[in-house]
Order: sequence, then structure tokens, then C-alpha cells
Amino acid sequence: MIRYHVKRNSKSRNTLRYLGVFLFVFGAWLVYLFFSGIATRHLIGAILGALIGIYGAYLFIHTFEADKYDIDYEFGDTELTIKHRRGETVYTYDQIDDVSLIVPENELLYSLILIRAGRKKYLIPFSYKKEACDAIYKHLTERVTAKDLLAEIQNESKSEESKSEESESEEN
Repeated sequence: MIRYHVKRNSKSRNTLRYLGVFLFVFGAWLVYLFFSGIATRHLIGAILGALIGIYGAYLFIHTFEADKYDIDYEFGDTELTIKHRRGETVYTYDQIDDVSLIVPENELLYSLILIRAGRKKYLIPFSYKKEACDAIYKHLTERVTAKDLLAEIQNESKSEESKSEESESEEN
């Protein structure tokens, strides 16, 4: 079993929350100016204020998602366990759709692994940890591609059986 911990910066999360609240209040103030009669001719300003307010609310709400906090990944032999703030999520390797390795130009600085399981995406950063990234990626691809290869072999055998049955029925 391989364990990997991703630490998220609480200062960044709090900064985005404050920025979201500020943008929401500023957008609401612009809309208030339009509807109070002070800036009745500035419809574009009111629309812009509404959009800024909506974006501020979006920033604030999305800072409470589970992936904005510290996450522990446990890569077992049969399943991937993701421990986050709201509990834990367990995926078998059959449920994982895709595993991608993202390598920048200077691969010694950082690498990323993107895991897609259904509608969820998990981006695992590795800063100055190329060996850990390679080990986890190898572990994942061995299990996920083995599942894909097994499904492909089964599909090919089924198609060969159906072709042989069709050829036998044509001969009769």
C-alpha cells in the first residue's frame, strides 16, 4: 500500500473566501445604486455588478469543497481510498476511468497525476517528488490498464464467438 498526503494551504483558501465576500458585496452595492435611483441610466453597470456578485458568491461557496482541504490518498492493491475533510471515498480500480500523468518542461520541479472516476476528478500534485510520482503512476497504471485489457480481451472473445456462430449459421 502506498500512502500520499496532499497539504492544502489554508491561507489561500481564506484569501479566496475574503475575495469572494468582497466581490459579492461590491456587486450588490453596484446593483443597489441602480435600483435606488442614483445610477438609473447605468444599466451596464448594474449588469456588471450582478455578474461580479455572482462570481464572488461562486468563489466563496467553492472554497468549502472537500478538495480544498488536506487529502490523504491510499493506493491499495484492489482499491483507492481518498480521505478528505468530509470522510473518505473508496474507489475500486474498476471504477477509475482514466489516469493521466502531466509532466511540465522541467519535470524535476513538479509533476501532476489526474485521476478521473465518474464525474469526479482528482489532481495530485508532486513538488520536487518525481520518484514518488513515478511510483504512484506505475502502481495506478498497472491496476487500471489491467482492468481495461481484461475487458478488451473479453470483448474480442465475444466478438469472435459471435462471428463463428454467424458463419456456422450461414453454412447451414
